[in-house]
Amino acid sequence: MEAGLTDRHYFGASQFDGTLAYRQGIGGLGATPDPYPVGPTYRYHMAVLDANLSVPFAVAKQNFRYVMTVHGQFTSDTLFYLDDLTIGSRYTVRGFDGETMLAAEKGFYWRNELQWPILQTGQTLYAGIDYGQVFGPNTAFLAGTQLAGAVIGMRGGIPAKFVGVSYDLFAGRPLYKPAGFPTARVTVGVAVTARF
Repeated sequence: MEAGLTDRHYFGASQFDGTLAYRQGIGGLGATPDPYPVGPTYRYHMAVLDANLSVPFAVAKQNFRYVMTVHGQFTSDTLFYLDDLTIGSRYTVRGFDGETMLAAEKGFYWRNELQWPILQTGQTLYAGIDYGQVFGPNTAFLAGTQLAGAVIGMRGGIPAKFVGVSYDLFAGRPLYKPAGFPTARVTVGVAVTARF
């Protein structure tokens, strides 16, 4: 079950979107019961925060945009891995290959991105620096609790009469990782989406 509040504010050309939600695992309706009397639970109580700030600006007649995203979850319960917050993927803290991630009951990640639209082509160059940290009982089994990474890339779209294609081409590397945390020195990827 989840209930929350969502807010959107405009500050000139800047936009802020925020969501604060309360999430609770409930029984009934065929829900999986907790397998242990003490330990991880499906009946957790959790607060979830999402915030996004987008600020356009110009330097020497060139248009840029700064985008900041914050996501956090907080609970006093011990969770199963499925409900843990994970960091170290292209959707959380970029710069890591995503083969191994840090996961725990509570934590946050903070993504910062500078975007440079290429004229009116629909393509955008970007660079980002991200940071994340996890907390909770499950950190006892981790190599560490913090990750920081950097990414550069280009994303955009190619409109067509019958199908539209969008893409994201990127390269990233770790800026900070715990000793013993396995990941590639450089991660390169591409994502392509077609819309019919």
